[in-house]
Amino acid sequence: MSTTTTPTIHLPPDVLRSLIEVFRNMGVARYTSTAGLVAMLYDWFLTVEDEIEVIWRKKMTLTSVLYLIVSSSPAIPIAMRHRPSTIC
Repeated sequence: MSTTTTPTIHLPPDVLRSLIEVFRNMGVARYTSTAGLVAMLYDWFLTVEDEIEVIWRKKMTLTSVLYLIVSSSPAIPIAMRHRPSTIC
């Protein structure tokens, strides 16, 4: 019967501290991004009735198209970051 051993990697303490800090910052960035997404969705739910009446039920103009682009553009990168595998 053969046993397999896992090689041990020894990192200098300063490299190990740097790696720990990187992983800690990744968690902070994820929570911050999630908080921004929640705030954006909350704002959208508060104003969706007004948006439907003022923008969607009227004739589309350049102003309304620009409003839709500006109001939805922050949602695209935030939503792309929050794929189901990365939501906490």
